[in-house]
Amino acid sequence: MLRRIHFKELYMRIFFIIGLVFVGMALLYSLFLSNQISKYAINEVNGSTAVKLNHFKSTMEITLRKLKVSSIQLYQDRNIGYWLTATSKDSYLNHLVDLKIGEFLSTERLIQDVYLFNLSTREVFSAKNGPVPFTDFPDQVMLQQVVNQTMQPLNFSKVTFMGQTELTLSLPNGGIDQTPNGRLMIVLDKTFLAEDLLLSNNEFEGKWLVVDKDHNLLMGDVNPSNAGDIIHAGNQWRSNGQDWGVQSITFSDEGWQLFLLSPQGIWKNKLLVLNFKVLGSFFLMIVFLLVILYFLSKKNYKPLTELLGKIRIYTTGVNLPENELSISSIHTEFKLGIDTLVHRIEEQNRSLKNSDSIVKDELLRQWILSGSVGPSLREDLQKKLAISLDKPVRLAVCRIEDYIPFCQTYNFQSRKLMKFAIQNVVEEVIRTYGLKAETSDLGSDHIVIVLSVSDTQKLSEPELLAMLEDAKHHVLQWIKVSVSIGLSDAIAPTENIHHIYQTTYELTEISFITGESAIYSPQDRKETYIDGQFDGLDTEQITAFIQSIRIRDTDALQRQLQHLFNQLQDLPADESKLQLIQLLYVLQKSFKQLNTPGGMVGIRNQLDQYNNLKEVHLWVEETLMNLIEQMSTRRTQKEDIFPEIAEYISNHLHDAMLTIDDIANHVNFSVNYLRVIFKEQNDISISDFILERRIEKVKELLLKTKWSIAEISSQSGFQSKSHFFTAFKKATGMTPNQYREEHAQI
Repeated sequence: MLRRIHFKELYMRIFFIIGLVFVGMALLYSLFLSNQISKYAINEVNGSTAVKLNHFKSTMEITLRKLKVSSIQLYQDRNIGYWLTATSKDSYLNHLVDLKIGEFLSTERLIQDVYLFNLSTREVFSAKNGPVPFTDFPDQVMLQQVVNQTMQPLNFSKVTFMGQTELTLSLPNGGIDQTPNGRLMIVLDKTFLAEDLLLSNNEFEGKWLVVDKDHNLLMGDVNPSNAGDIIHAGNQWRSNGQDWGVQSITFSDEGWQLFLLSPQGIWKNKLLVLNFKVLGSFFLMIVFLLVILYFLSKKNYKPLTELLGKIRIYTTGVNLPENELSISSIHTEFKLGIDTLVHRIEEQNRSLKNSDSIVKDELLRQWILSGSVGPSLREDLQKKLAISLDKPVRLAVCRIEDYIPFCQTYNFQSRKLMKFAIQNVVEEVIRTYGLKAETSDLGSDHIVIVLSVSDTQKLSEPELLAMLEDAKHHVLQWIKVSVSIGLSDAIAPTENIHHIYQTTYELTEISFITGESAIYSPQDRKETYIDGQFDGLDTEQITAFIQSIRIRDTDALQRQLQHLFNQLQDLPADESKLQLIQLLYVLQKSFKQLNTPGGMVGIRNQLDQYNNLKEVHLWVEETLMNLIEQMSTRRTQKEDIFPEIAEYISNHLHDAMLTIDDIANHVNFSVNYLRVIFKEQNDISISDFILERRIEKVKELLLKTKWSIAEISSQSGFQSKSHFFTAFKKATGMTPNQYREEHAQI
């Protein structure tokens, strides 16, 4: 039988020759692949741990900052301040403080207890025990540390309290020291902190610990006696016969270090099983492919003729009978048909290029607004961008000056086209200097430019600034729009680019202070920074001015102005001007429609034109009344406002810190008014609308990408993984993994 198969059938000879070659190559490749998997698996595990490490760091830093902000707000509460500065005991004040602290603890699950210390009345107030005299406080050693201020202010520190090691946050510090005779101490719940920030990653199978800058253990699931060995172990630690990979990262704000330990022994066993699976899979694949190859060899010309017939039908609409096709004509027919297909594919590719730019812009926004770039996002970005993400980059922000007149001149769609034109002009100018750049419109009044540092090194620093000045000049010449440009220092793509973007945007606002339109660098910030806080007006008065303008309460605004100028009459002229300058500057930063000269210098020059406070009073009142009238007129333009709100939300979905306040400030509405008109127009609250958009974004990423669940959570704007899972399960009735598996089968 073998002789008959070998000598008589051509397709069998072809089958055996190709089959032997294929089997040999497949076996060699399977052995090579198994070896490579064994060689690089540990490195891949370490790489995955590094991604988790950066994710944990980002989540913890955001949470710790929010805790600081919440604690400062509690410290600055009026009743809390009264209690801290009281010189005698007051039971009613104790009741108010108890209510405030109870309300605070109900919204902050990560806080275990709150302690207030009054050095005048020598009393301690806690959420659990109420007011207690210093003499009855259960831990006198810790009490002395608070009284003598040996605890680090406004920083998290490790404190021994009642025999237990606790994490605390102590206030006040130098920046908010309004009550020198009062102290406030927040005690964190380490169990909830670890559960929310670290153990929410269900895929992590190792151990972890957090130490302060003095290498004292703060939290972790390792034996405290082993903490010192782990810290000094380097990249690997061995305990009880098991090897652990060690990686660490430092928190920029606190100086803490987070260590993650991955079990290498478990992975070695898994690798052995994986190698057997690879070899077995290759064997089954070879058998399956050999069967397929046998039938392909037997039907040597049939698949070709069928394929050629389909090409003819697709290109000409006429089918070619198989009996009319000779072997010699196959090449001619294939060449003609494939040439036609290539031509059509090229036309389709040209039509798809426009959609490629939309995808690239979306990926750039995800990177810039989320602040981190995971492996999947990095891979997708690198496919689209002309610059390399393996090398340092620099950010430039191009902000449109006089943006309010710009918005009044152009409607929403026209503004988008104008900013698109600015992007094209900037990119073209940069190309003329032999450099590559990527630009993105993040909404509002600016665009972002990403430059490769290795690319910009072709130019000296003066030449680089001259290039941006040239781009600024061309934008003014061709688009008729004046812009300010801020340029960042070099940064690694793995850094928090969202923070650099915000800082660079703030550079462009230096023109508000200097009154000059220029190219600004971080050095200019240090040289021209002006502290906006002033002494004469307190925070409540400033807030009252802003609130009266936003709710269009002209009577309240006039009363506040009259009261202010009555106070200014008792001050020297220079002091009065200084306080007015600072007030108008704060209002100018809060309301972009405010028609006052740019920056503090411009406001000072305007005030110098008046002879007395009465004339200044009339000018300020007229200016603020005109501002209210402009805002009232704009509130009626809902057909233009809602698309702008929707796009701003869409562009900032990746930003975990997006708030309704940000959206209200963007369109210059009060938060309450924005909530009302949005609900009336859409039958849904703005918070629910943002959540729905984020859930839709998650669904899209689950089905269209292979990103991990942790990375999708980070890139979708959720502040924590637990919040992400809860919101998604509530919206869809299933977990993200279940959703991906179920819809992938459809």
